[in-house]
Amino acid sequence: MKTPVSDIGEQRFLLACAQAGDERAFRRLVEPYRRALEVHCYRMLGSAQDAEDMAQETLLRAWRALERFEPRVQFQTWLYRIATNACLDELERRPRRPEPVDPFPDRPGDETASPTYDPAARYAIREGMELALLRAIQELPGRQRAVL
Repeated sequence: MKTPVSDIGEQRFLLACAQAGDERAFRRLVEPYRRALEVHCYRMLGSAQDAEDMAQETLLRAWRALERFEPRVQFQTWLYRIATNACLDELERRPRRPEPVDPFPDRPGDETASPTYDPAARYAIREGMELALLRAIQELPGRQRAVL
């Protein structure tokens, strides 16, 4: 796993080179954040493919706006803000459509009372609840989703 440039001097140097048009310096500066940006975009958009596209769009927007980057702001924070705005733009472009969700049992957890209840079933239930939560978050308007 790549780690963000930890030396402030090195980060400033790479930033100055990137602002002067050095694409390799820019790639070296942003590459450690790529996976985290994809995860951030996935949480907002709910699709791995869309998240990958928005992470790429984020890096493109960052490259174009690099000359306006203010060093008093953390570079990572700046990238996340660009990613959030890119995702919000994408959500506004999408038509709102309800997606079907499997109904929850009337009383979740009833299966734990069964003597045949096993850990694999418990894991499946937990995973189903996590997916349901993600699905519910996807139904929120973009700005509310960004908060979560």
